[in-house]
Amino acid sequence: MAQYSIDQFSNLTGLNKILIRTWENRYSFIEPKRTNTNIRYYDDDMLTKGIKYSILVNNGHKISKVVKYQDTHLNNLIEDILNDSKDKETRNNIYVSKLIESALYFNQELFDNTYNTCTKELSTINFYKDVLISAMNKISILYLNAEITPANEHFLSENIRLKIANEIAKIKSASNNKVQWILFLPENEYHDIGLLFTLLILKTNNHNVIYLGQNTPRESLLQFKDTKFNGLFFMSTKKFPNFTDNLCSFLNHNFKKGHFYAVEREKTFNDKYKNITSISDIDKFISLTLK
Repeated sequence: MAQYSIDQFSNLTGLNKILIRTWENRYSFIEPKRTNTNIRYYDDDMLTKGIKYSILVNNGHKISKVVKYQDTHLNNLIEDILNDSKDKETRNNIYVSKLIESALYFNQELFDNTYNTCTKELSTINFYKDVLISAMNKISILYLNAEITPANEHFLSENIRLKIANEIAKIKSASNNKVQWILFLPENEYHDIGLLFTLLILKTNNHNVIYLGQNTPRESLLQFKDTKFNGLFFMSTKKFPNFTDNLCSFLNHNFKKGHFYAVEREKTFNDKYKNITSISDIDKFISLTLK
């Protein structure tokens, strides 16, 4: 079972550290465990419970009462909030917490129910933008900090990948003269959920799409150099300092008819490339795919 520092516990639950310590002393909120060197930590069960406490307190429940409730009652109260609340942020936070819990405990039923309910209530775009990105970011932080195993992160990402792929399979290929898109991940890029989501949106809007997927050698793109197209790729690799500039220089030099969009969390190159646009804003990215 994973171990979380108070900083990590605070970030994931949304409760500040002073409040956590006050509640621990006053209400026996959650009693952290101690390492052999007397450093406090929280485990998966504590984290899950802390997230639920946070949701309930933010929706009018008193912590002095909440800490006395059994898990079943906590879950029922959260379901009541989902049924009654019209507040978008509250509902999205609950969905995020459920996806995280499903990953921590490999709970397939919880994942399926949450995904089905969430996508039915929200559009596919809003699910990706307001729920999935937040859940994946939190899980990724835990994974990168070695607080959870790769299996937890893979459980969530692979289940999402299967759901998106299933939706894509239902869509007929476009038969029109729209400018086609080429979607790919550069060398050493394997996180393709964003790329699959892009494919889903484009195909839903009747675009012609060539999907090349993960780890695409840049030289293999040269067969499209005389074709008019929009190219889109995601950049997250920071292993190689000059990788992004080298790739962009290659694309800018060899492709005169196509235009590329590089989706990044943070902009890593300047605007010196005429036919490449960097996108780090989720709304701009989504509006681009809807054109």
